[in-house]
Amino acid sequence: MRGVRVLDLSDGRAGVYCARLLAMTGADVVAGEPSDGSRLRQSRVIDTAAGPVSTTWEYLRANTASVVVDPGASLDELADDFDVVVLDVHGDLASTQAEIAAVREAHPRLVAAAITPYGFTGPKSAWRAGPLEHWALGGHMSLNGEPDRHPLPGGGPWLTHLVGATAAIGIQAALVNAATTGRGDLVEVSALEALANAHQWSFSLYTHNGVTKRRWGNRFGEQHHPLALYECIDGWICIASVSMHQWEGFCIAMDQVELLARDDFYVPAVRFDHADELDEIISAWAAKKTVAEAVAVLQDNQVPSGPVASLDDMLISEQLAARGYWQHFGAVDAQTDGVRPSEPGAGSVSNARLPGPPAHIEGATPQFRRAPALGAGLDDPAPVRTGWPAGVKPLAGVRVVEFTIAWAGPLVCRMLGDLGADVIKIEHPTARGLAMPPAEMILAERGGWEWGQLPGPLSRNGIFLNNDPGDDWFNRLGHWNKMNRSKRGLCLDLKAPGGRDVLRRLVETADMVVNNYSPRGVRSAGITLAELREMNPGIVTLDMSGFGATGPDAERISWGPVLDAASGLASTTGYPDSGPYKQGIAFPDVVGGLHGTVIALAALWQHWRTAEPVGVDLSQLETAINVAGDQFTEASMRPAGSLPPTRRGARTPDAAPSGVYQCRGEDAWLALTVEDDAAWKALIQVLDDSACNPQWTTAAARHADHDAIDVMIERWTATRDKHEAAAELQAAGIAASAVMTIADVVNDDHSAARGLMVDHARQGEQPQLFPGLPFRFDTTPAALSPPPKLGQHNDTILAELGYAPAEITALYDSNTIATTPPD
Repeated sequence: MRGVRVLDLSDGRAGVYCARLLAMTGADVVAGEPSDGSRLRQSRVIDTAAGPVSTTWEYLRANTASVVVDPGASLDELADDFDVVVLDVHGDLASTQAEIAAVREAHPRLVAAAITPYGFTGPKSAWRAGPLEHWALGGHMSLNGEPDRHPLPGGGPWLTHLVGATAAIGIQAALVNAATTGRGDLVEVSALEALANAHQWSFSLYTHNGVTKRRWGNRFGEQHHPLALYECIDGWICIASVSMHQWEGFCIAMDQVELLARDDFYVPAVRFDHADELDEIISAWAAKKTVAEAVAVLQDNQVPSGPVASLDDMLISEQLAARGYWQHFGAVDAQTDGVRPSEPGAGSVSNARLPGPPAHIEGATPQFRRAPALGAGLDDPAPVRTGWPAGVKPLAGVRVVEFTIAWAGPLVCRMLGDLGADVIKIEHPTARGLAMPPAEMILAERGGWEWGQLPGPLSRNGIFLNNDPGDDWFNRLGHWNKMNRSKRGLCLDLKAPGGRDVLRRLVETADMVVNNYSPRGVRSAGITLAELREMNPGIVTLDMSGFGATGPDAERISWGPVLDAASGLASTTGYPDSGPYKQGIAFPDVVGGLHGTVIALAALWQHWRTAEPVGVDLSQLETAINVAGDQFTEASMRPAGSLPPTRRGARTPDAAPSGVYQCRGEDAWLALTVEDDAAWKALIQVLDDSACNPQWTTAAARHADHDAIDVMIERWTATRDKHEAAAELQAAGIAASAVMTIADVVNDDHSAARGLMVDHARQGEQPQLFPGLPFRFDTTPAALSPPPKLGQHNDTILAELGYAPAEITALYDSNTIATTPPD
């Protein structure tokens, strides 16, 4: 976003991560700090020979400048000469809203972004939430961990960073609109809505079948198996056998071909229902293999798989080194002078490294700068702009051609469609599946089904409304419909007669083409950068494969859980006495989707400013590493020979106490964080427990006696309803949240007051509820619309491309286009 000046007045991770992404895409970002510096300068501090270094500050504030803010200055004064102001808001929301309204009146083109835990309105609008509560309030933590133990957050503040990424998307959209209309906007981002948006099919399972998704340990609940972690001789691996051919390859790799005689095992949900039986076989096989041996034989048989890598493993990854991913400070840059930096663990600033941008954007070579000292301005600040770049048009004029599957790619294009782009989703006639089992089998399975009961395995993965596939099951897929609203559908076989001509005409009219295929899939589909530019020399392209288009692992196949393991994230998640844990959802998919949307909007912005084509190579592995950036920086600076930190369960090194505590009722839990000494004083007043030690007045003392404090807290929570306990703690000024299930989120009074769930049913269909847009605007238009039926817009799109009715009929006759899957 070159030419954009951003003032970031936030002091929490969400706002700062938002600003980091804007800086990564080329904006000039200035951090406004109090005279004693941001509190993030004191987070994750490591003592080095060069002095104390905050890995959090170094990571989140790289490529930005700093200015000391006069505490008496008004927002109006501070915003002068800036295009964007980023705020994280808590406390007195009314006065903040009034101040934002005043500054927007004085600066009509300003884009102001306000990030809050729950939004400006609703019964929980004044509630506090930090990174641990983010895991709890949006339904994510309820899906992580063992069913008979407390639920787990991820191993870092990753969801908070996703709130920031969501805010960045809203800001970019408002900037595009402002460039055309001359009017700025207020972008309101609540963590609740951003994190509800960060689910795959958890919400659909509840709204369509009445089933509350639960946690299943290291299994991928309800739908697929094996999609899990297994222990080998020297570590752990992730195996993701989802499709029919992957199951066949998996059985061959394990030398268990007799399993192929089980016809029912070709149904993924049947395999999940037999997970105990299968895991005995898989675990016995894995226990005799090294990680390298297991991954090699699985990949040779086309089974998505990979190691559960540690943070240290990723710091010396050959794939990342080949892509020049890591950014180094305090040492000679290996890419500029040919000197390889020393290996991690030397305990010196000279070995420290940060994750780089998660995408290679053609024509944009970011300059890496270390995080600024207090008050250090830009070395070469861009001049204050006198006008907006000419030729920029709102997303309502943008055409995007989409070739995507699963979640990450569809999420990018759904977000662009929500913001007004004309997204045309290209689907092969078999893209949504070939056929359902015979009707009599489905009817027999549904015979005893009741609302709230997990559907039988034959129809479970479809997540059909009321567990009814209907005659057009391919249009009723709940998970597909959630991911593909706000698009038009073209069902096209590119390899059938005339298919390439349709593609050529479509690309000629497009602004952007998006795919999330592997490089091999891109070549097979004939949509490489060279081929697309031959059709449209000015096209913007976004390739978002699992590992990136280059490097020794580029051709590897993966699913989200494989990237969860391969990125190092799973290695940091778990109980203190456990092995690694995957997330309950395919977490890297939503990470890749949100970061991919940021990159897509930045690439369009660059194209509009330069009139040049832009090609983007995005690695979903690298986006996953980005959300844990300061953890990688910390790992790179550990003293030589030191062991990595143990898994912490629900605790954090940044506050004490913090954790998850059992409440009254079945599987009922509360998350809370004592952020500072004032919050501790408030907590002990609420608990009113004689066992409270007066020496626990400092964070260091509380960290030392965390176990004893946990016992005291759980003595109080065990007698209370989780929602009532959270409300009581919030009233005392303590960040807390019930560990919300998906049912809790959907049915919560605050969700209703905010209009969290929206109906995406097509005309004539029963209501179908999904989470809506994850941010709100005052003026920027958004355009949510129901998802397309298979091939719904074939005729309209082809007519726009100049095809005559007889030509369209011929394309149907040759099965080049279709509205139903083949028999």
